[in-house]
Amino acid sequence: MRLALILAFLSSCASLDDTAVDTCPSLVGIGLDDAGAGYVPGTVLRVTADLAPADLDGAFAWTVSSGTLGDPTSWETTWTLDPSLARYRAEPAWIEVEFTPSDEACQDPQILREDLTADWPEEHRVVVIWNPEVEGSEDVAEAYAALRDVPASNLCAVPYADPTTLAGADLESFVDTLGACLEAVGDHVQYLAPVYGVPYKVSDRIEDLAGGRNATVSLDALLVYGTRAPDFDEVDWNPLWQEGSSREGDYDPYVPFPTLQETLYEDEGTLYLVTRLDGADADEALSVVDRAGVARDLAEAGTLEGIVYVDARWTDEPSSDGFGSYESGDWNLWGTRYVFEDAGLYEVVFDNHEAEFGTDPAPTTCPDALYYAGWYSYYHYNDAFTWMPGAIGGHLDSCSACSLRDHTTWSSAALGRGITATFGAVGEPYVAGMPEYDQFFLYLLQGANYAEAAYESTCVARWMMVWVGDPLYRPYAEPVLEP
Repeated sequence: MRLALILAFLSSCASLDDTAVDTCPSLVGIGLDDAGAGYVPGTVLRVTADLAPADLDGAFAWTVSSGTLGDPTSWETTWTLDPSLARYRAEPAWIEVEFTPSDEACQDPQILREDLTADWPEEHRVVVIWNPEVEGSEDVAEAYAALRDVPASNLCAVPYADPTTLAGADLESFVDTLGACLEAVGDHVQYLAPVYGVPYKVSDRIEDLAGGRNATVSLDALLVYGTRAPDFDEVDWNPLWQEGSSREGDYDPYVPFPTLQETLYEDEGTLYLVTRLDGADADEALSVVDRAGVARDLAEAGTLEGIVYVDARWTDEPSSDGFGSYESGDWNLWGTRYVFEDAGLYEVVFDNHEAEFGTDPAPTTCPDALYYAGWYSYYHYNDAFTWMPGAIGGHLDSCSACSLRDHTTWSSAALGRGITATFGAVGEPYVAGMPEYDQFFLYLLQGANYAEAAYESTCVARWMMVWVGDPLYRPYAEPVLEP
């Protein structure tokens, strides 16, 4: 009888203990509500501690890897992500909560941590530059911002009377205004996108590559250096260039710009990739923006179509390829042919007559052109091309982009005929100052966007090249050729 009473008593005690344990709140999760904004630096997140059962009687202590907390003693708080996160690339962040139940019968303090990745969307890394003194410039800026979801705070008005050429003496004030925009947006900016109305040339700042005088050069090529642009008076090797040999078919691989930017910062300072949305007038520049949208959609769907046209001049492969020589220029084009033949995506039409496409005995028409590289007639465009959506092309001549405000040069005429993106020289570049065409197209095929391929394939900095087109246009997000 006594044994039965003792067992019954012990059983009732155990039930009481089980009940006490079962009713202790347990920390089961951290809720992060960002209202769909994503984990963008500077975003304010609403944070909750999730308990089961939802008995919130206890003390809370929140800590974070960086950023600002609201009330760190409540079950619900806010976390403002550190706006300096992810300057170059995505970065990890974490939030941790310690919960101590108020009931002494419950277990010891519980700790839970939630990890996340903070990053800026690529479009938040773009600053769009427009000129309030040129009618239509703001319209182009707003159209491009709408296309790419660039925040309104990333539009930068830089007034200047001349929409073509910035006087060298005005460079400091121009970049001071731009610098104020860059500071307001933040250190995460990687791309500058001037639009129609913003000058694309600057005079009397950079010594001619051949020496003896100052040349009128590409303003965009100087803006790669941001507010440091006025510090320079001569050309130099481009720190972003990836070395390669067209003759050997041996190239350094494409490197994503965030990696280059971070790697080079200590020695080179902040660098930007600069391509523009431009044309003969505002309407044409708006058309370039529209084409960029069509190209983006086709690229994302994997449905870019067309023919590759390559126009060399040597009947056979050149026997040499000395730096800056005509032979090296032709090797760029032979290399472009081989890059696309290796990719195997498109028909490649290769011509090595002295005559250009559009002139007999070369092919006189170039229908369905998706990509083009060739040379050489000075200040001239053979109207032989029918450009496909997403088309990119550049012509190696000494003044292929001397004017973007009419249709007299190769690049400006191609824009008028419907090309999506083009590039050229605003003055005599010499062969050395032009991009390595084969590397440019190779890097696109390896997954680069337009701006990355542009600057990683051009070996001379602060010189003549201007690139027209959406900097974020990435024809092959899934690489066709491995880096």
